[in-house]
Amino acid sequence: MHTIIAIVNMQDHKISINKYCPCTQLQCPIRGNCVLCIQNHLDNKNHIPECIQNLLRPAIELLSKQVELKTSDERPVPEFWEKYDCDDFLKKTLEKHK
Repeated sequence: MHTIIAIVNMQDHKISINKYCPCTQLQCPIRGNCVLCIQNHLDNKNHIPECIQNLLRPAIELLSKQVELKTSDERPVPEFWEKYDCDDFLKKTLEKHK
């Protein structure tokens, strides 16, 4: 449901949507908007966008095996987005982008 709202909101703000966004966070309110997504991840610095994670993950997993480290997938599950205030997040993100 949030995905549809996000697409409508992004179109309202004349921001183009990447129809082929590989992010699995389907309910993220800025999913598909590469500019807002990268900006948000640079601002918060808590992790890199999932599309870049998908590029790095195989290499990191291989490297981690070489140094005997374990990796785990800690990406948000759908239940996370059900509790998350997507409207507030979208509003704050758009304000930063102006």
